[in-house]
Amino acid sequence: MAIEVRVAGRGNVRDGQKKVDASTKAHCDLCASDVDVVVSVTPDANGPFACKACMRMRLEAITVAVYELREGSGLPWGKVSG
Repeated sequence: MAIEVRVAGRGNVRDGQKKVDASTKAHCDLCASDVDVVVSVTPDANGPFACKACMRMRLEAITVAVYELREGSGLPWGKVSG
């Protein structure tokens, strides 16, 4: 699985190989914004690309979904001793 990170105005890093290129653009395909950095979200690293904010929202959604769909009840962090 390949991962590519594009840094606006600096270049990209793909599988540990850096390529310096001042013309590099970082465009998020999820929110359609030009940002400072994006990362590939597919196994071949050819796009689409997502920014930090979009990735963070999706990671938070994973956390919430796992919490909401948990078995049993109680606090998510375990017992509170007192």
